[in-house]
Amino acid sequence: MSGTRGLLRLSALAVAGVMVLGAAACTDNRPDAGGRDTHPVVKKRSVGPGKSVTDKQIPQLKVGVIGKVPTLDPKSNIGSGLYTNTLGLESLLRIGSNGRLEPWLATGYEQKSDKVYEYRLRKGVKFWDGSELTSDDVKYSWDHYRFDGSTRSRYFRNVADISTPDTYTVRVELKTPDGSWKYTPAMFWSVIFQKKFAQEHKKSHGKPGTLLVATGPWKFDSLNPTSGMELSANPYYWGGKPPIGRISVKSYADDNSMALALRAGEIDLSPSIGSPKGFNATAGKNSVTTVAICATTLLSMPTKNAPWDDVHVRRAVAYGLDRKNIIASTQGRAGAPLQMLISPILMRPLGSKEEVDSALATIPVHDHDLGKAKAELAKSKVPNGFSGTFVTPQSMAPTSEVIVDQLKKVGINLKLKSMTDTTWAALITGPADKRPMTIAETGACSPDPSWDDIFLGKANTAVGGLNLANYTPPEVDKLLASGLTTNEPKKRLQIYTDLLRRLGKDLPYVPLYAEGNHYASMKYDIVGYDSFWMNMPWALNVVAK
Repeated sequence: MSGTRGLLRLSALAVAGVMVLGAAACTDNRPDAGGRDTHPVVKKRSVGPGKSVTDKQIPQLKVGVIGKVPTLDPKSNIGSGLYTNTLGLESLLRIGSNGRLEPWLATGYEQKSDKVYEYRLRKGVKFWDGSELTSDDVKYSWDHYRFDGSTRSRYFRNVADISTPDTYTVRVELKTPDGSWKYTPAMFWSVIFQKKFAQEHKKSHGKPGTLLVATGPWKFDSLNPTSGMELSANPYYWGGKPPIGRISVKSYADDNSMALALRAGEIDLSPSIGSPKGFNATAGKNSVTTVAICATTLLSMPTKNAPWDDVHVRRAVAYGLDRKNIIASTQGRAGAPLQMLISPILMRPLGSKEEVDSALATIPVHDHDLGKAKAELAKSKVPNGFSGTFVTPQSMAPTSEVIVDQLKKVGINLKLKSMTDTTWAALITGPADKRPMTIAETGACSPDPSWDDIFLGKANTAVGGLNLANYTPPEVDKLLASGLTTNEPKKRLQIYTDLLRRLGKDLPYVPLYAEGNHYASMKYDIVGYDSFWMNMPWALNVVAK
């Protein structure tokens, strides 16, 4: 993902500093959409925690990233460190390809009550200096993210207390029940570092020249925010000898310069790129792999401003959009067509495949049908059509132009207003009644369906919030609250199915496509490259092509 595209990711705005990943399309937009691999080598990890997927050693891996890594401290704006930090920093759990939680630094966890969780640490895990990981390190790390102006504090705001009953046990007590909390210890914003080193270097922790100490398979040897970083294999790694001796990371300004570097052999792999077709054209050969993920690109309409306050107008828009041509305009960024706000990937942990597929089959969908689009417009308050403004960030202007052309055939004539990403971001998070019709990529997500709450609910209409559509039915707020406070998976499946049905009926947003993750390499593939690939030391999954 390019630095420019990072500004459009709504999750980046919500997280205040997190940037996230973008041609093959899946063949359908129903339950499988957003979850089907589009490259034959992309397969699941089949080895245990901490293990490499290959026995073959790689002396050095040269990695390219777009943008800078200003610091290693996860509580700050780490920039492109999202793609490199987890090579050295690990979490207690990891997320499997099916969205289920799996052991990592912790051997497991137990939910003691609807508000209390206990984590059992793996014994014998050592930091890079040879000292052992203990519960004190976990508590210190998580408290670090909770307080002192941390950009990660929103993920810990429901935490009432973190305690350490013994050396290998961490207990978390929540303020209120929260069905999404269980995933937090598996995400990149909850990685663990050494308490002792952090206390000794409070003012410079994570910065170039000081760095930090953690448990991962590669230790940070140097960091230059402008040029990149160097890592070397951790001799104490609890998972065994790391498969790569050294990892050299180099920063680039954009996709084009990084593609030229790949072509020249200056780098071996880039774990994230922004424009697959353009990258392939510059790098030569078929170097890019694309996988559909849980992030969704949305068209939003201001539901309290005329004529968008008329549901028939919104339905006319939904039927008038041809996702196939919209996806073609993304130059390979899109992963698959999609028709629901909450990705099916996020619904999977709530039941068996049959149960989830059956639930999703009840969600209203709006396939391209010009006749139905015109019929819906005829039922509206503007049966003869209307003119309006469609605001777009500059980097999505080509896709927005396709949408303008498609809706013109329905009788909706939109003037495209292109803005810099920064100006656009300020507008869409400004006063709710001023938020325009727009398009946006949602970016990263957690494995829980509650992730998409940030685009809904009255609370998110406040300045800085991401309810772009100003959509605030009280019944929706009740469903959002129930989804969080309910822990039983089948009940949550019903709640989020009801929510999706309501969204499919009211259409404050028209989901367009599941976004894609993309990596590029002539030499290597990344096993387990899915929606959550960056939440673990992903270089353990690098294999030769």
